Amino acid sequence: MKFPTLELNKWINSIKILKGIFSVFGDFGVGKTTFALQTAINTAKIGKNVIYVYTKPNFPSEKIQLIKKDSKEILDNIIFVHITNFDELYRVIFNFEFLVLNFLNEKMNKLNFIIIDSITNLYNLELNKDNKKKNYNRNYQLNQILANLTYLNESYGIEILIVNEISRKIRENQIIEVQSGGKVMEFWVKYNLKINKTNKLNERKFIFNNIPEKQSIVFNSNLREKGFE
Repeated sequence: MKFPTLELNKWINSIKILKGIFSVFGDFGVGKTTFALQTAINTAKIGKNVIYVYTKPNFPSEKIQLIKKDSKEILDNIIFVHITNFDELYRVIFNFEFLVLNFLNEKMNKLNFIIIDSITNLYNLELNKDNKKKNYNRNYQLNQILANLTYLNESYGIEILIVNEISRKIRENQIIEVQSGGKVMEFWVKYNLKINKTNKLNERKFIFNNIPEKQSIVFNSNLREKGFE
């Protein structure tokens, strides 16, 4: 994958493949979808095949047109999939391997990159504090989704980027911001990028964590009309 920020690309260029799931999370309106779309388009520019799964009600077609100022061939390398309920997301991800094999058999080319935007918004909508059995089933499905994405990463070398919501918890009498999905997400995600707003209107603070290597970097980027710079 090719990110829209120089700092992250320097890091990713130092390794051949991301071994594990990469997560982008943050509050509403910080630019998560813009970041994911820019990453998809930048990756397509270098000739790689991308699947972009979008799970929110209104597909961001205007953002695609805003960011994309290049040739039609770029979007030819991206398949957009719009999903409206969690069961459908579960089924689609479990059929991804057939799509991967279809790429190999018919196009003589591989699927390189999968983006799920967002991984937990439909999951959160269907949680019900009064229905523990349903919640247990949803947690099981979320675990299986992430397990299957990890399998695709490890078996086929497909890079995985998920966009996630933010959750606030009290820990040691302090409110902390973590990824939605709890321990399931903590288990499967190997790299995470938190995007924060700053005191400057268009400036964003990025906090990247390489969990296996216990490495972190912090940098700022400006969110302009055409995306991150």
